[in-house]
Amino acid sequence: MTATTQGERARALTAASQALDARALVLEETTERAVLDWRPPDGGWSIGQVFEHLILANEDYLAAIQRALDTRSPDGRGTFAATPWKPSLAGRLLVRSFESPRKSRAPTMWRPSPVARPNVIGEFLARQRRLAELIDRSTAFDWQRVRLASPVSSLIRMNIGDAFTILVTHAERHFRQIERIRAGYEAGVTPRATAFSR
Repeated sequence: MTATTQGERARALTAASQALDARALVLEETTERAVLDWRPPDGGWSIGQVFEHLILANEDYLAAIQRALDTRSPDGRGTFAATPWKPSLAGRLLVRSFESPRKSRAPTMWRPSPVARPNVIGEFLARQRRLAELIDRSTAFDWQRVRLASPVSSLIRMNIGDAFTILVTHAERHFRQIERIRAGYEAGVTPRATAFSR
């Protein structure tokens, strides 16, 4: 992840998030509840649990982003689209971990219950709409100057552009996991790398 302008990064994140929305809508329309609740024989999460995990993580990040924006006033420049943006060290490391194929355990606070809530994909999409609204609202701020702590640990500090990138990259990781689980269900075999994959 290299330095870019804030406007370019916002557009790329919005496009990536919209692509995830489209995939989620297809799943919502074509996936029966029994498939959402099916768990791989290796003990990994079900598709519904993956969406539940995303909801839990997104809710905490979105709340932190909301607070960071609410405690600041826009600079008055109107937009920072041409302002350079680059990830912080913490943001870069977190995104790299989500892009890696290596397994990792989710934080305890974001581990899903055995059965996902009703309308779990619709609830995920509702958080996606909030993400889009916050990205749009954030264009009145300099991303480098809006700082927040990770919901997992107050010791992990990042800028708001990192937080947006983490949300999108984290979801992309789990959509790959969902594809593996769905393939395992359809083939009747255990998919690889699904257990507690973050």
